[in-house]
Amino acid sequence: MVDRRRVVLLADVDAMYVSTERVFNSALTRRPVVVLSNNDGCVVARSREAKALGIGMGEPWFKVKARPDCRAVTALSSNYELYGDFSARLATVCAQLAAAVEQYSIDECFLEAPETEAAEIARQVRECAARWLGLPVTVGIGATKTLAKIATNHAKDTGIGVFNIDGLDQAELAELLASIPVGDVWGIGTRLSARLATQGVATAGALAQLDPGWVRRAYTIVVERTVRELQGVPCIPLAAQPAPRRSIMHCRHLGQPASTQNEVAAAAGAFAQAVSAKLRRFGLAVPAITVMLSTGGFGPGPHHHGQATQGFPVPRNAAGQLATAAARLARDTWQPGHRYKRIGVLASDLVPATSIQPLWPDDPRHDRLATTLDTITARYGQGRVGYGSTGVREPTQWSWRMRQDMRSPRFTTRWDEIPVVS
Repeated sequence: MVDRRRVVLLADVDAMYVSTERVFNSALTRRPVVVLSNNDGCVVARSREAKALGIGMGEPWFKVKARPDCRAVTALSSNYELYGDFSARLATVCAQLAAAVEQYSIDECFLEAPETEAAEIARQVRECAARWLGLPVTVGIGATKTLAKIATNHAKDTGIGVFNIDGLDQAELAELLASIPVGDVWGIGTRLSARLATQGVATAGALAQLDPGWVRRAYTIVVERTVRELQGVPCIPLAAQPAPRRSIMHCRHLGQPASTQNEVAAAAGAFAQAVSAKLRRFGLAVPAITVMLSTGGFGPGPHHHGQATQGFPVPRNAAGQLATAAARLARDTWQPGHRYKRIGVLASDLVPATSIQPLWPDDPRHDRLATTLDTITARYGQGRVGYGSTGVREPTQWSWRMRQDMRSPRFTTRWDEIPVVS
């Protein structure tokens, strides 16, 4: 009888942001490369060569570039649109190779497969990702998600590409788990690991030896699941369909502080349009939106943190309605003499758009206009067209726009940025 026991695979792109940049710029290969956070502030991704120079995650870029040994480092602004597109392509590749796939994060996909086919599927994932996308992928295999995560990390550390943790005997598995700090176990983290350490649980091996029933009483059912998963008992199923969204937020640190009423209104209106696009993409609507303004808590000058909310008679998702409301809320919240550094628009308590039953139907022109705006934005970029109530203008004239001085082109999602062969 054929063994149909199912196992979990975790496909993890090596240095996702940097690897995606290298697909279109081969000059970055084997060079130290870092990708920076919003407004080109801190390091959020590093190539292997950059890690070898001791560049830390979250390290401010101005400190890195001042180091004499980092003069050869190439820095790039985050190109989220490009990374997100390649992430979706990787998920598509995985879905062609396995029946059950969960896109866990921008650089990780869980797959489920029969144990007898796992090694071959892992090989195909790596081969197809490299050939079709140009991305280097590491794959870990285990009986559970938690063990697959450990297997992937071990494969990355050793550079072996694919590692099946189920292939270890009991002594080898115990030795591997004993070498892993408990804080590095998926789902544990710094705060919980400190509490576990006070009870003598310092490694993944020690955690795996605990009695699950005691763990549930002493901690939570979440920690109990982690213990059982370390023991080889699947407790965290693949989520083939993402959980319904309860809220959507578009919040940014501004490239330059906004000090006038028109500036904060324009930023809030533009952010509300981005929220509207996501709402319609997921088939959702919002009964109320909240706008938040903050000067930050540091630096000279007066500080102010304010927010305001507006409800709608029925849940909405049309860009014009949300943008107009957000601009009005921003103007009402704004206070003179302040330099606002962070603005956010929050849509919460989301409901399916199909569940709305108003007494009087909305003007159908709202939906048609919003859909047209989405199409134009997708093709020509944000800010090319918008609503006059938000003070719309050319993106280059947005004093508050996010700084991305070193961003590469969005090669795969913008017609005007497609690479040209000469």
